[in-house]
Amino acid sequence: MENKAFTYSLKWQLPLGIVFALLNIAVNYLQNFNPVPLYMDTIFTISASFFGGACGVISALLYHITTTVIYAKVPMWSLVWAICSLTIVLIIRVYIKIRKKIEITDLILLVFLISLIVSVEGATIFTVLNVFTGYKEDSQVKFMYALLSSNSVSVFISALLPRVPVNILDKAISVCIGWLCFSGVSKIIPPANKA
Repeated sequence: MENKAFTYSLKWQLPLGIVFALLNIAVNYLQNFNPVPLYMDTIFTISASFFGGACGVISALLYHITTTVIYAKVPMWSLVWAICSLTIVLIIRVYIKIRKKIEITDLILLVFLISLIVSVEGATIFTVLNVFTGYKEDSQVKFMYALLSSNSVSVFISALLPRVPVNILDKAISVCIGWLCFSGVSKIIPPANKA
């Protein structure tokens, strides 16, 4: 598949970033009624990232600001979790810049790259929040975290080990849906060099 990701102008990236953020918020909202043991918070940030860096950053930040400040009404320090979404944007954009095209094997590699990096990052963020704010695990990995930490496993390892399989499954779904969204929208809104 030819790389079309670098050819979208800001005039498309800005509105698409907002639309993808709203779609992420909708998925988050639906999780309240039918929870699944996955994060499912980056599906459309991944879609947005294929269109461009600005699109991905807008989608990630708008999603996190909205769900933290307005929707979830959690402490402001919870915005630190946006780092994981911004890392995903960076991974996709750097990967596309280096690779120049996306094929099935690239999607598989992206799933594992994103999953492993974000798992380490998420465990690090959790560990820091736990030490400085007394943050307790309330995500999809809380049972495994509780099991490991109650058996004298360090906070970081207890936070990391359950995140890896959850992130692999979560990011496999998110990368596939994200790529399909990008592929579909790019047929409706052609890249700048084909418009």
